[in-house]
Amino acid sequence: MVRRGGNGISGAAAWRLLSGSCLAGLAVISQPAMAQDEAPQSRGGIAEIVVTARYVEESIQDTPIAITAQTEEQLEAANVTNIGTLGSVVPNLQTVPGDSQSAGTPRISLRGVQQGETSSLAVPPAVAIYNDGVYHSTTAGSELDFTDVVRVEVNRGPQSTLSGNASIAGSIKLFTQDPKGDGSGFVSLGYGSRDHMEAAGALDVGLSPTLAVRAFGHFDRQRGFGNRLDFTCMMDKLGTPELAGSLPYFQPDSGQKDCVIGHTGGGTTAVGQVKLLWEPSSDVSLLLTARHREEDLEETPEVTYGYTGTCVQPVDGYPDGIGPQPCTASALAQVYQLAAYNVYGVILDNRFVTPARDGGIYDTYATNCRPKIDLTAEIPSSVPGGSPTAFPDHYSDNVCYEPRKFADHTMLSGKLEASLADNINMTAIGAYTKYSNEFTQNGDQSPLGAVISHFLNKDEMWSGELRFDGTLLDDRLVWNLGGFAVETDGYQNNYISFVNIQQTNSVHGVNKSQSVFAHLDYNLTDRWRISGGGRYSHTNIAITIDNPNAGVIVDEAVNATQNRWDWLISTDYKINEDVLVYATAATGSRPPGLTTIILNDRQLRPTSDEELISYEVGVKADILDRRLRTNLTAFYLDYKKLSSSAFGTQCLNEPGTGTATWFNYQYQTPEAVAACEQFPGNPVPTNYSNNVGIPAEVKGFEWEITALPVDGLRLDWTGGYNKFESGAEPGQPGYLFPGNLRQPEWNMHANVSYDIFTEIGTFTPRLDWNWQSKQTFDRSSSTRAPLPQFIIDPYSIWNAQLVYKSPDEDWSATLQVTNLADKYYHYQLLEGSINQQTRVAAPREWKLTVRKEF
Repeated sequence: MVRRGGNGISGAAAWRLLSGSCLAGLAVISQPAMAQDEAPQSRGGIAEIVVTARYVEESIQDTPIAITAQTEEQLEAANVTNIGTLGSVVPNLQTVPGDSQSAGTPRISLRGVQQGETSSLAVPPAVAIYNDGVYHSTTAGSELDFTDVVRVEVNRGPQSTLSGNASIAGSIKLFTQDPKGDGSGFVSLGYGSRDHMEAAGALDVGLSPTLAVRAFGHFDRQRGFGNRLDFTCMMDKLGTPELAGSLPYFQPDSGQKDCVIGHTGGGTTAVGQVKLLWEPSSDVSLLLTARHREEDLEETPEVTYGYTGTCVQPVDGYPDGIGPQPCTASALAQVYQLAAYNVYGVILDNRFVTPARDGGIYDTYATNCRPKIDLTAEIPSSVPGGSPTAFPDHYSDNVCYEPRKFADHTMLSGKLEASLADNINMTAIGAYTKYSNEFTQNGDQSPLGAVISHFLNKDEMWSGELRFDGTLLDDRLVWNLGGFAVETDGYQNNYISFVNIQQTNSVHGVNKSQSVFAHLDYNLTDRWRISGGGRYSHTNIAITIDNPNAGVIVDEAVNATQNRWDWLISTDYKINEDVLVYATAATGSRPPGLTTIILNDRQLRPTSDEELISYEVGVKADILDRRLRTNLTAFYLDYKKLSSSAFGTQCLNEPGTGTATWFNYQYQTPEAVAACEQFPGNPVPTNYSNNVGIPAEVKGFEWEITALPVDGLRLDWTGGYNKFESGAEPGQPGYLFPGNLRQPEWNMHANVSYDIFTEIGTFTPRLDWNWQSKQTFDRSSSTRAPLPQFIIDPYSIWNAQLVYKSPDEDWSATLQVTNLADKYYHYQLLEGSINQQTRVAAPREWKLTVRKEF
């Protein structure tokens, strides 16, 4: 009998066209489905959930791994729509939607192990992300949506023996609905805040007794919550036209539109998927899948809190300088300020901080454009006889990019399952994924465009996996072995311009990984089991760089290679039918990467690989006639090597041609200038990121509690605590000064819902609470406690919904309100040499959705 995730085929049904859905192409290769719906309840109480986290079917309560499984209904109720918002309901998982520099790359941290927010294809992930069993091998494009899902499963802790050496933190797995062939389906329509329009539909039909197909489509459009404002128009509106200098209106008719020239935080997404399931016999099944997603989004909602380095030292024509004196800004920043002031009579200062709206700041003056400036401006050298700081010959002004983000994601995959014998099964998986995105960063959040970068990523991924599993020794030994290979071929074409620096950087990378693995479970008794596994991986990342503006031309590929063994040992014991205790030790690893965005060839260096040993103990209990589920976990991560980045300084006046000396100072500080004075010529510090491997440890605990005190009433409470401690010595890269945090130490989620049964249907009100503790973002985290402007205090977010279901449950209506208290909150705080800014979250929103099942 073939083991299969999802549901099998029932009788044949007539084929009908799914109107309004997005077109998905024909699938040509395999698709894994590694989890099932909640199984029917045999004893009442909390439903059993069947997972295949270890590639065999077992109840989540019998799996000796810390797993969070959320169904589609639970995710929708908690306002979790994609990976970027998943952290609100998973213990010790922090997920933050991508900022303007990373576009569709969410920032993920799990148990203090960070995925990172870079979209570089040359830096391997730390969290393995799967879409219907297909591995997504880059952080770029990992912002997968939760449409038509059965469940999302988060496996916490390293999964290196079964999911590979790029799952040092854990894995996130999405499982969408498989064809049932029963003629079922649904149509839903939604409308909400700021003209939020949503439509979705699915149709599941049997084409024959052995062939079924499911087609699904989803469309979503909403106007953003942030305004893009015309600066000069706003100065006129506020009665301070002198602050605009001679900057013209960005749009001639801005005054007729209340100075609004666009929005941030909204946009359009469309997803289409087709699955074809063929079961010629009870021993063989073939599942083919085609999925395509398109995004046309407004700019990332980022705002500035203030500006730094807003001055120009005394120069020809301005004997008293411009702005506060004495001017301590870097010469790089000063030359741009002078170039803008010569043309428009303004510099980058707090005049470009937008006025507060709705109790918080959501707006920006960014235009994604750089106007014409005085490219002849220069700042004299502070060293007698030194060369002045000026613009390079290739520098461009009067440039403009569309204020939108574009992305598309196509996946073709398939899975073949076969029972080769009574106790031997085979699973063969193959997949092709193509992803691309295009976006712009206007980092200074002003119409002066001092920081303009444009990014274009294109990635193609091929993967294949072959697994065998079975039993031996009268079914006391359960075994699983297989092999996996993935190849990613990607291009990044980046235009990066920061004050008087401009680069056109083209990077080509190829990432290949092959591995073999085995996992064994042996039942010593009916209650006591031991488990073990191992995986051997070979990984190679090769990149070439063409960045003539920075003098970086790497024609012959630079490689980062790793050969590695990972292992796992585990034991679990069933105290009784409803209580399991377990203990696990496992290694986790992450291959080395390569830098791709560098200011000059002397900054080219590899990143460190990562390795740790994880120790975990836990208890999983269903008690009180399965009306109370309590899962508790404690863990300790012993980092042997943690890849640690540290922002510092390179002295451009350092002689020689080898790798530049790295200084542990921010480049715009007096300490950086002093460090560069030891070399001949004008001391010119510039930003320089270093990466080394350091020891560290993380310890913590997690809980997941579900209670059904009375019929209809459900309570959930989950949370986690993690404590990260760097093993680096003070003054060394990777040292974390007391008070700085790698991720919030605490996070919690709770919800309460109650089914009210009436003659006209069921009404279910639900209230959700999300809370996380303090976050810090000080870039000088190795040398000082976080400054107040780099601290996000603890905050709570409340969401509510009311669901109505008709007596036969074929009609439903859901009224949902998110951010119920309309709290102003944000995800991160950043400061550079120009300004301080943040990625803001949405204010209160509502949406009404009506759904018809058939």
